[in-house]
Amino acid sequence: MIIKKVKKQDSQDVFKWRNDKVSIYFSKKKKRLSLINHNKWFNKNLDNPKIKFFMGFIKKKKVGIVRFDIKKNRYAKVSINLNPKMRNRHLSKVLLGIAIKKFIKFKKIKLFAEIKKNNFRSISCFIKNSFYYFKTKDKFNYYIRN
Repeated sequence: MIIKKVKKQDSQDVFKWRNDKVSIYFSKKKKRLSLINHNKWFNKNLDNPKIKFFMGFIKKKKVGIVRFDIKKNRYAKVSINLNPKMRNRHLSKVLLGIAIKKFIKFKKIKLFAEIKKNNFRSISCFIKNSFYYFKTKDKFNYYIRN
């Protein structure tokens, strides 16, 4: 798998993946995003030096994205979303692992993830990448990686 920085031309794919019914179900925000709001969010993230956004590829096929949102230069919130066509292939663990390696070359800080309690595949993916359970709040578990 190859990891590259997300580019402006990836916006439509990210939009489709975010509005996929499985992504919506496991998301904190339960609504479909409008294209206008997505484009504002996407462009803001691309231009933000505190956001590192990576896309995974296998043979030029887009696997998914991993986003690192740096908070107060002390930790980064990590999120992952797979291309729905690439799910159920055990690729999320690899994608997340490679993205973390690329990110920590840039910045060595703690990482945390907020995962819906019933998103067992995502929980497993993060645990297999050295995250450990920290706490539960409402419908979400929080995991940390030092």
